[in-house]
Amino acid sequence: MLVEYVQVDGRVLALSLVDGRLERHDLAAVSEVAGLVERVPFALRRLAGGAGVARALGLLRDVAVRLDALLLPFPRLVADRPLVVVPTGVLHSLPWSILPSCAGRPVAVSPSAALWHRAATRPPSSGEVVVAGGPGLPGAREEAEAVAAIHGRVPLVGGAATVEAVLAALETAGTAHLAAHGVLASDNPLFSALRLHDGQLNVHDVQRLKRVPDTVLLAACDVGRSVVVSGDELLGLSAMFIERGTARVIASVVPVPDAETKPLMTAVHRRLVAGVAPARALAEAQLEVGPSGFVCIGAG
Repeated sequence: MLVEYVQVDGRVLALSLVDGRLERHDLAAVSEVAGLVERVPFALRRLAGGAGVARALGLLRDVAVRLDALLLPFPRLVADRPLVVVPTGVLHSLPWSILPSCAGRPVAVSPSAALWHRAATRPPSSGEVVVAGGPGLPGAREEAEAVAAIHGRVPLVGGAATVEAVLAALETAGTAHLAAHGVLASDNPLFSALRLHDGQLNVHDVQRLKRVPDTVLLAACDVGRSVVVSGDELLGLSAMFIERGTARVIASVVPVPDAETKPLMTAVHRRLVAGVAPARALAEAQLEVGPSGFVCIGAG
């Protein structure tokens, strides 16, 4: 099922396509949806922080149920069937897996239906698995080492995780996992970046790559979230990977503590090694580990 959301005259509308049948839905006021979406990062941060967990979980569940009713009121939404979502505005910052209708369901979030179709029908590119961990976050190195061990690889960590070394590795990779401190430059999204040993790997660096991996996992705060400009155009690190030809990016659209990503990311990679498709691997891992801000952007 594919659902594309649009904003018209202060309302959120949706076009749903399932089994060849296209339907239009008038859902809710933009302000109502935005107000609910803005509460999600706060609840997830409280949940990850360990303080007031019961209250945070209650808030997250309440917001999730209300958003679910507003955004996915489709009787043809069959349980466990993959869902492709084309967001608009503030919905680009929504971690869809928190919605009851999306729990355990493979969800692919795409900038456009055309881009999703192009990525989904393109033959997968081959290449090795590359894993890198940036400095300043103890959890990032531990995560990189754990993920690399699942694939039988040696991670780029410490002094080996330089910008040029990681860029060179990306050009030969089929799958890349980058665990690092992330920066979303909302005032100048082309300078959104990952912090590595000797500097920042930013959007311009990705733009100059000769080849990009088929699958990229970004375990860093905010870098899954892009800056939305006029016409729902997206600018940012994950958006540039998709623009260059990466089929899917798994990344967080909300800030997340680095220590909290290791259990989720290792659960995802165990499934990838077993041959599970990325969007389903993420959905199953989130059921196992708990709610998170991670989404699968592109073709799941």
